[in-house]
Amino acid sequence: MDPIIDKLANRHGGKILDVATGHGDFLKLLTESFAGYEDAIGVDTAEDRLNAARKLELRGTTFLNMSADQLDFPDEHFDTVSIRHSLHHLDKPELALRECRRVLKPGGLFILCEVFQSPGTELPNSQRHLHHWWAAVDRTQGKSHYDTFTAKQLLSFVEALDLNIDESFGHDDIGDSCEQAEALEQMLAHSGNVLDNLRANNGPEELITRGEQLIKIFERDGYTDERVLYVLARK
Repeated sequence: MDPIIDKLANRHGGKILDVATGHGDFLKLLTESFAGYEDAIGVDTAEDRLNAARKLELRGTTFLNMSADQLDFPDEHFDTVSIRHSLHHLDKPELALRECRRVLKPGGLFILCEVFQSPGTELPNSQRHLHHWWAAVDRTQGKSHYDTFTAKQLLSFVEALDLNIDESFGHDDIGDSCEQAEALEQMLAHSGNVLDNLRANNGPEELITRGEQLIKIFERDGYTDERVLYVLARK
């Protein structure tokens, strides 16, 4: 179970903003975890993801096409601002975080959730290696996708915002054996598609070779999850 559920059970979310919301999964989790909330907004620049999020039909929730580093909201407008698994997809993560702080009310809750690099998962079949390969391929296609950060880097991002950190904690986002098998199948399917596209478009040979090697490792050994870091802070 995601630990954020218990952390929010006795809190009221007020006006919620989820930045770089994607398919809206985290915003859905927040609205279900808070004891109550006034309304909620999820923003992203990918219209296909926003359309998928809108199908969730969450109570009092709106999804808008908007850049994380230029939020079109007044200062101090939201009681809760969150961003999950998105910093490593942003060209200017520090600017996006400053925007999160700007629109957060004094005393408001900021939630950062991000997969992070841990020395304990340097295994050849760490999920990190596939993730970083996907990111490298995306960059050859002009997409914003970068290597994941360390826990120290993520904490330094929040500390630079001059917020009061309530707590930070790691989370092993590992499901049961069936969920792990399904996740591996999805990873391999996605990796196969990425590799096929690279070959079809005469992509960099080093990325093709790297992808072939990684797929063989993950087919043989399965995968080891990266950990997730939560940081909860107050303005």
